[in-house]
Amino acid sequence: MKPALRRVTINPEYSFSVRKDTGAQVYRMWHHHPEVELFLIRGGKGLQIVGDKTSNITESCHMIITGPYLPHTIVYNNGTSGKEVEAIVVHFDPNIFGGAFLNMPEMRSIKELLDQTTFGLEIKSPTLELMEKQMFELYEADCTTRLILLLHILHTIAIGKGYDRIASAGFANDFSFRDNTRINKIYQFTFDNFQKNITIEEVASQLHLSKESFCRYFKLKTGKTYIQFLMEVRIGHACKLLMENEMNVAEVCFACGYNNASNFHHQFKTLKGKTPFQYQRDYLNTARINENIED
Repeated sequence: MKPALRRVTINPEYSFSVRKDTGAQVYRMWHHHPEVELFLIRGGKGLQIVGDKTSNITESCHMIITGPYLPHTIVYNNGTSGKEVEAIVVHFDPNIFGGAFLNMPEMRSIKELLDQTTFGLEIKSPTLELMEKQMFELYEADCTTRLILLLHILHTIAIGKGYDRIASAGFANDFSFRDNTRINKIYQFTFDNFQKNITIEEVASQLHLSKESFCRYFKLKTGKTYIQFLMEVRIGHACKLLMENEMNVAEVCFACGYNNASNFHHQFKTLKGKTPFQYQRDYLNTARINENIED
């Protein structure tokens, strides 16, 4: 089941949208949109899906940022400790600040942050505590102050680096935030060829390195082996295909570069904690629940 394309309506007097939602069913649709989204919710518990990552939400306050066209949903069942569920939702065009402004040296950290929203970001403490206050201030502010506060929020998150990436590289399939370095060449080669049989020697030749030198270089730059990275790319893409539900598990296996179903199932379960069939079933069940609620 593919995510619905959601149209965000922005008041013509503003350059971006800020709204406050209340109630137990504030956010129940599997969707995507061309805008960057900042979403802070407090007072509820539920289930979150961002890209290929599903997780339970248990804390009293929770915040994520999603980049353009990254599918996501959060299903909140009810309030906690008698509190009403309330959320502040911000949508803005990623080009809102303009290329010249965003490329200023002072904006480097915000630019890098916006680029990383491709994968979805979950805001962590202590930055989360700051965001709870600032996001509600943003909603209450007048038009001019809103823009200043939005920049302040993005700057606070960027310099604090108090966030975790959510979706996998294989699902997001975008490393545009990286400089045009040698490692970026390997990422691009991998995304172009992961459906084929890739050898370490073939990848190493892209940088004119020996197999041993390449393995040391890649591990130093990424903290993981190339085989681990390739597995993440393939399994991330598999999650996307399983969600779309247009192929069966066997077809997904071969579409992601595996010629051995047993190896595919083993690697999938290693990364996702469940079999491909269980992953697809759980996702589709959640999507159907959301559809029923929307109806």
